[in-house]
Amino acid sequence: MITTLDSGGLPALSPHGTISSATNRVGDPSPGSRMQKLNTVAKQFEGVLLASLLQEVQKGSLDSSEGGLGPGSETLRSLGTEAVAQALAQKGGLGIARMIVNHFHYLADDGS
Repeated sequence: MITTLDSGGLPALSPHGTISSATNRVGDPSPGSRMQKLNTVAKQFEGVLLASLLQEVQKGSLDSSEGGLGPGSETLRSLGTEAVAQALAQKGGLGIARMIVNHFHYLADDGS
């Protein structure tokens, strides 16, 4: 389903389900660079998923009526949750990013 990479170096979907040689055109990033970009984006995606999961867990365990919480505490908590989620994703997280990268790597190898 991937034929080329878009201008940002990300996989572009194709209705034909094949990998074409168009990915090696002049101006396209090298295969190593594309995999590095895919790895970075996959980790960011996993970080967003983890942040969403952690925020839902916090909603169930923290009561906003507790003493000592100021007007900016919710924003600070949200920023902290996002930072923790991104750090977890960079260290491997739940393995979602690895599965995404492996999937696209398999598609690229399969079409050769």
